Amino acid sequence: LYNYLTGLEFRQQMEAIVEGFISLKDSIIREKLQMEKIWREREKQLEKVLINTAGMYGAIKGIAGASVTSIPLLENNTREQELF
Repeated sequence: LYNYLTGLEFRQQMEAIVEGFISLKDSIIREKLQMEKIWREREKQLEKVLINTAGMYGAIKGIAGASVTSIPLLENNTREQELF
């Protein structure tokens, strides 16, 4: 056992295990960064959709007044802030 643990074969196997671990860890880090970038882009898209929807709703409500059915989610600034 001592000869094996102090030999070249054991060392090479341990190096291969560590290299595999490092490679996998690097891959996970890169993937995480890519996903975070995608999520930031989607959050911006969602924000843009909500802002434009609220703007359109406000414009229509400004023209039609009380005739337009109330949409509390678009009128409640607190809820809008929670979404972002």
